[in-house]
Amino acid sequence: MISFFPNIIFFLTLLINLFLGFAVFLKSPQKLINRLYFLISLGSSLWIGGLLLLNVTPWNLGGRLSFAGALLAIWFFLWFSLEFPFREKEIPLPILLFGNIFTVIFSFIILLSPLVVQKEVINETAFGVVGKFGVLYPAFGIYFLLLMIGGILNLFHKLKTIKKELERKQLEYFLIGSTLTLGLSSATNLILPFFRGIWQYSKLGPLGTIFLLFFTFLAITRYHLFGIEVILTELLVGMIGILLIVQIFTAPTVLWRIVNSGIFILFCIFGYLLIRGVFREIRRREELEKIAQRERALREEAERLAQEFQRLDKVKNQFILTTQHHLRTPLSIIKGYLATILGGIYGEIKNQKINQALKNTLLATQRLITLVNEFLDISQFQLGKGALKKEEINLKDVLNEVACELKPEAEKKKLYLKMIFKAKDLKLKADFQRLKEAFFNLIDNAIKYTQKGGVEIKVESKAPETLLVSIKDTGIGMSKETLSKIFKGLFERGKEAEAVELTGKGIGLFISKTLIDAHGGKIWADSQGPGKGSTFFVELPKK
Repeated sequence: MISFFPNIIFFLTLLINLFLGFAVFLKSPQKLINRLYFLISLGSSLWIGGLLLLNVTPWNLGGRLSFAGALLAIWFFLWFSLEFPFREKEIPLPILLFGNIFTVIFSFIILLSPLVVQKEVINETAFGVVGKFGVLYPAFGIYFLLLMIGGILNLFHKLKTIKKELERKQLEYFLIGSTLTLGLSSATNLILPFFRGIWQYSKLGPLGTIFLLFFTFLAITRYHLFGIEVILTELLVGMIGILLIVQIFTAPTVLWRIVNSGIFILFCIFGYLLIRGVFREIRRREELEKIAQRERALREEAERLAQEFQRLDKVKNQFILTTQHHLRTPLSIIKGYLATILGGIYGEIKNQKINQALKNTLLATQRLITLVNEFLDISQFQLGKGALKKEEINLKDVLNEVACELKPEAEKKKLYLKMIFKAKDLKLKADFQRLKEAFFNLIDNAIKYTQKGGVEIKVESKAPETLLVSIKDTGIGMSKETLSKIFKGLFERGKEAEAVELTGKGIGLFISKTLIDAHGGKIWADSQGPGKGSTFFVELPKK
């Protein structure tokens, strides 16, 4: 006789399988994965129910029902693995039809003939049973193992390719549960009995579905698998409510009926609050998921736009670079012709007005060539094509040359131009001309936007291998808004600068930053505010 305790375990496992399967099916009957999970649960229930019917039904129906249920469960598990959590590729209809027809026919062969199960029980223990098997028993075992291995491999493959974190967690839990269930089932029901003759644990196979139930339940509660929290809650509340109603009518006394009625009323109130709370939580979660989806979509769009912007910026720089090359050649030719005309090669220019006009044209052409060269420098460095001719130079020589060239401009405005060298060693590896261009722009700006006072240039050692240059003026100063914008792009000028110098190009600071960055240095500015002067800092490595 089968002991009472294992019977209870089998029966509870069967009920939980059916309960969870129906809950998933009722949530979304139109979804294929919900229907497949229900069919897996139904097959598992037949598998377990068959064991409960051993020696009870005629024609060995219990044992045959158990084998047929196991076959159906594993077939629908394979199909489920192809659909959950997403369909990787379309299953050809002929293959799907063949699989369904073959499995159904095989199940009927098991149920109606002795080809797989001839006699369901020869010997029996609490967790094992051995019967007499037919000629198709090995084919059943091979087919079961192939379906099981195929389903597990499908799930493992999807785990490697899945991108959504929530779906990954759901799949991980389901994969753990199904692997433990099928591993135990195949070991106790097929491998040990068939190859080793060990049948004492064969009933543990269907009980292994407890692992699948447990991990599926965790995936439902933690990661909202199938979205059946509300149905589970409602079914649980309904079952407890039925038990309480039964208690009311089976109570031995009127007093206990009144007490049980009160408990039932309180349970109805709290059950309603519980279900409503679950509804609210699900709605809140769905709203959060929608927000998260929108955020992901916006982030992806932002990344796409950023990539597109980088591409367009590169194309723009390449276009500017090409255009500047085409501009520089004709400008150089114009400059050469003007220089030769002014040099008297084509004859003496006696009209002073024409002579002065040609000189002004030559000067404007030279300025235009300088502007084109500045743009060319920027474009080359932005495209990574700018090359520095680094050699050991003295920073003092660079600054003295710049100061010598700009001193007449400072004297014209009656401004002082001080040079203070606090560092002893001013040698560094750099491109003399590029560094001179960077400091020329900075000091020229300082003079240009200073009306009274002057400019102080100070050099000191910030660290053993770093020099710090500060260019301090007593000019128009800058607001915090202007400080946040300078160095960031071409033609970016502050309102204070625009009020003083209307014709400024707004590229000097950007060129300086580009050249300083190319040397591995840093550049920044500080000001106490409009009208309080500005200080530009340049930090340069010696090597």
